Amino acid sequence: MTRSASGKQGAGYAGVIAGLIIVLFWVAGADAKSSTAPPTKPSTAPPSSVTKAPVCDIGSHPKITQVTPDPVKPGQRIMIKGKNFGTKACFQNVSFGSVGANEYKYVSDTTLEATVPNLKPGLVPVSILTAGGSSQFVLLIQAK
Repeated sequence: MTRSASGKQGAGYAGVIAGLIIVLFWVAGADAKSSTAPPTKPSTAPPSSVTKAPVCDIGSHPKITQVTPDPVKPGQRIMIKGKNFGTKACFQNVSFGSVGANEYKYVSDTTLEATVPNLKPGLVPVSILTAGGSSQFVLLIQAK
């Protein structure tokens, strides 16, 4: 079933079209008048360099495959191995349970280093957070 533009609806379209034509003629006239005027310089200069935001692959879900040493004591440094950790600019965090790592170092897309915070002995999930998601690995924390 087709619908034709008639009555009030057709008059509304005609008014819109007429208004657009008037605006186009007005803009064309303004451009013609201003073309004889000398060009003006922009009030602000463009930046000399533009900082680009990192491009993070949100489709690559990270996966921790190994944490060494295991078991570990608070204060020890661990190596976290896996895949899809992303770029340094897109890597976000390492945590032990609900405690963030005091120190961690992004080494590569497959390797991180972190210092175990002062935690009670027991099993604790080590989590990493990237632009593509998170991954966990259960680690045994021993007494100091």
